Amino acid sequence: MTEKLDNFEKNGFIILRNFIKDENFNYLCEKLKENVLQEFKKLDKKGGSLMGNLNVSPGIYSKKIFERLNTEEFKKIIQNISKKNFSAFDIISGGNLNFQYKYNQHFHTDSKFDNSFLIVNVVTEDIFEINGPLEVLPGTQKEKLPYWKVIFKKSKKILAKKGDLIIRTSNLWHRGTKNISKNPRLLLAYTFKEKKGENGNVEFEDNKDLRILDNLFKSNVKGALKENFYTRLSYLYKSFRLLRSIFTKKHFH
Repeated sequence: MTEKLDNFEKNGFIILRNFIKDENFNYLCEKLKENVLQEFKKLDKKGGSLMGNLNVSPGIYSKKIFERLNTEEFKKIIQNISKKNFSAFDIISGGNLNFQYKYNQHFHTDSKFDNSFLIVNVVTEDIFEINGPLEVLPGTQKEKLPYWKVIFKKSKKILAKKGDLIIRTSNLWHRGTKNISKNPRLLLAYTFKEKKGENGNVEFEDNKDLRILDNLFKSNVKGALKENFYTRLSYLYKSFRLLRSIFTKKHFH
């Protein structure tokens, strides 16, 4: 485990293979996916539909799956990585659904460099080369990098099996990739942010409703324009970010 934690310091992420293993977990994963797809079929267009990536609020499954995850071993890992007590965090559940990707995301971070937090992805179905694996730029969490430096970094796609955990820091540069398989691919996430109150709050304790939500873009006219620029005009978008990062010398994510 010490080696894995060293890898987290070096790369900004670790993969814990076959961490959750029980039949009840497998059943929960199947029911979660089934219910997500039922909601997905009812949807009108959402922000992120063109890109093929929507956010998921897992409802009752958040708590049920977290109960399989929340072992003494897991708490020790989080404490060793974060150098904080497990009770120091507010824990928020979520996830994303990748479907019929027409486009890769652009590389980005999930927070500003100086305001990072932990993200724990629970793999609820196998992730392989063609169904939209997460692609990371190892080591990019170590220093504040302008976009023009990021694009020269070597990337790694994270392939995983059901029951694996992917733990990463939010200021690691990454992107979602195209799902060219025939099936939408779901990935669950728990974010660990420093608590706001006296004790850490588990945000999903009373959350019952499974919902599918906008992702990067709002489902309005302005959001649609931005999403078209981000996807169909991706080379212009990338060029704009590149020039902006060169001439402003600021960190953009």
